Amino acid sequence: MEDKNAAKIEEYLQGPRKKRKNYVIFALGERFDRDLSFAMEGYIRKSHPQLAVSNPKSADELKRQFGRNISLLVMSDEFAEKNVVMSLVKLLKEKRRSELIPVLFLTRDAEALVEIYHQDLLLYHEADEYIVYPGAPRQQIMSRIKSGVDNQNHRRSRRYSVNIPINFFHLTLDEHIEAHIVDISMHGAVLIADKDIIFRQGDQLKLNIPIANYLQYEAGDFMKISAKVRRVFISGTKVALSFEHVSDKQAHLIGQLLMALVSKQFARQTQKLKAQFGSNVATTGGKTRP
Repeated sequence: MEDKNAAKIEEYLQGPRKKRKNYVIFALGERFDRDLSFAMEGYIRKSHPQLAVSNPKSADELKRQFGRNISLLVMSDEFAEKNVVMSLVKLLKEKRRSELIPVLFLTRDAEALVEIYHQDLLLYHEADEYIVYPGAPRQQIMSRIKSGVDNQNHRRSRRYSVNIPINFFHLTLDEHIEAHIVDISMHGAVLIADKDIIFRQGDQLKLNIPIANYLQYEAGDFMKISAKVRRVFISGTKVALSFEHVSDKQAHLIGQLLMALVSKQFARQTQKLKAQFGSNVATTGGKTRP
């Protein structure tokens, strides 16, 4: 009996692991259109039979499912209070920050949704989408769902063009080097060294990013974060980095920095548009062009 049990255990350990399911989660709420809900679930089961479907009924139930493999979250902005909906989505994005989990919002009020999303989730907008579903053709809604499932192949987070002078420590060279970050996202950056060196893929760096000009941080004027060279551009001095071993506190700080950078960029764009509009009015004698 002992030999048989041992053989069974060995067979189990050596056998292939059971693959975890991928889910499309429909967080819609009790008042959502039942016919549309059934139609969307039926579409997933027919067109993506490899995916499982889940229907959480409350915010707590939805949170308990954040550990699953999620291909798409389809969420009504009336699933709960709008601020609760946004906090749930933000929690998911932060909890699974190393992955891309797209969200498709179903709404009756696009303006209100866009306004609150802009306040709370702007950094994640590359992967998310919405549709005003009352009156929308079913085919259009299903097309958005398909696009959301396929969206997992896109970049995890948007990059923003910047010009931030930094200092980093190169672990292989055992040397501090000056550089500039010219592109940054929640998950990495593009860096150009001021010194004439040649990076190698896999090089490990310790970045010291100055943040005093963008936000207040009780721990100092610099954000310290580990990074790894993922791609070396042909110049040798320009590299794409991934942020490594990021703690929750560091991820929150990166998010705050990006929000500050985005706000400044939007402010500059708004001023530029206002200046152009004023110039157009002046050249047309106070009348706007048709």
